[in-house]
Amino acid sequence: MFSVVRGYNILVLVIAQYLTSIFILAPDKSIREVVFDLNLFVLVLASALTIASGYIINSLYDSEKDLINRPHKSMLDRLVSQNTKLSFYFVLNFLAVVMASYVSFRTVVFISLYIFGI
Repeated sequence: MFSVVRGYNILVLVIAQYLTSIFILAPDKSIREVVFDLNLFVLVLASALTIASGYIINSLYDSEKDLINRPHKSMLDRLVSQNTKLSFYFVLNFLAVVMASYVSFRTVVFISLYIFGI
């Protein structure tokens, strides 16, 4: 499943979000204060779950094309059934919306629109 959701890409995005928060959005706050902010952690985690679900839905729709373009990666992705991928997709989106509700209603709206956009 790590291959399907492209875990390394998500890790890079999480690091980028934290670096953006530290150096651009809150340059006047200490690094410790930004890194250990619970709202930021939940927001980054919700966005990571949403991005992972986007990779899953992409894998579902592009499975036939990937057989031609990336046959070795497709062999790994086929180890996980389409049903399992779809279940993970809905669970990750649900968790992302629940986590976003911890931060604010505006965050729920944003994450929901982001999921719909994906």
